[in-house]
Amino acid sequence: MDFTCPVCNKKLPREILVIVPHTEEHIVDEIKKQHPDWATSDGICERCYRYYKNQMGRK
Repeated sequence: MDFTCPVCNKKLPREILVIVPHTEEHIVDEIKKQHPDWATSDGICERCYRYYKNQMGRK
């Protein structure tokens, strides 16, 4: 079963779905700045998760 990343809209295998941990609320906030309709329960693909995590490391 596939899943479509709500951030990049790519259709991917469900196995790579990432739920952003509660301890990374700063990443959640950053994603929501650009995607206000996104919810953590929607999940995100690994590629987008790494992108936002890396962006936070640069600030």
